[in-house]
Amino acid sequence: MTELSLTAQAVLDAAKDAYSINYSEFHCCADRVAAAALRAAVDLVAPDDYKCYTGNLEWDAGMEARTDDIRENLLAIAAELEAQ
Repeated sequence: MTELSLTAQAVLDAAKDAYSINYSEFHCCADRVAAAALRAAVDLVAPDDYKCYTGNLEWDAGMEARTDDIRENLLAIAAELEAQ
């Protein structure tokens, strides 16, 4: 078995925590599992240090701003899930 990345391990750990409580009570922790999965995905989809280098400054700035918006929106959803 290969070693998981930190993000994959975080999602797995959250799922294990939820299942260890009681399978019938999983719905109580589904928000935590979803938030963990979302946080893991956001680092792949919209990394914090994303930079675009096409050579077109206007395009690059637009892509970086778009990526920042995506990241902020996904992290806000994760925070909302965690606050449940």
